Amino acid sequence: MNPLLDDGSEPLSPDALRRLAVDLSQRFGALEAQVADLRGELEKSELARAALQAENQVLRDEIARLKNLPPRPPFKPSGMEKATNRDLGKAAGTARRRGPKRDTDRVTREEVLRAEAPAGSRFKGYETLLVRELVMSAELVRYRRERWLTPEGNTIIAPLPAGLIGGFGANLRRFCLVLHAQGQVSNWGRFPGMIVALLISV
Repeated sequence: MNPLLDDGSEPLSPDALRRLAVDLSQRFGALEAQVADLRGELEKSELARAALQAENQVLRDEIARLKNLPPRPPFKPSGMEKATNRDLGKAAGTARRRGPKRDTDRVTREEVLRAEAPAGSRFKGYETLLVRELVMSAELVRYRRERWLTPEGNTIIAPLPAGLIGGFGANLRRFCLVLHAQGQVSNWGRFPGMIVALLISV
């Protein structure tokens, strides 16, 4: 059975879906915090490993000296560290300036906000503010598939676009897979229908 098909359960209410969305958002925040902690632990481990390697080399050199072995050949730096440090110093000394935003000519919606001005006030134009927002909307597509009857009596039906499984489109299925993999959503068999219901009820 396809995991994206509806299992026949009762759909959740709009309030339950909103609570689910808030819970998912909190889980994403917790995951980001865990990733930041893991990165910090990884940096500490790298520093400890470098210190152990240096200490190990010192012990090897001391053992070689006590055994009258030939000394280790001198290590000549390649210059990469110097170049890296120079670049880091330059970056730290001069703050990088942010360039202009290039999407200001693609305004999708404009709203005029009215001000409650007292009588006798003079209109002085508008103060413009560009706000970037993410819009998620549900879409119900009706596919009208052509049906042909061949002279031999066979029926030919136009094929569906690629990615349609169980009445759900490819984008919705990708979104549910991301929530299942990164958001730790366990009951994801009902999730496509729940997402559509949430978007319609908002």
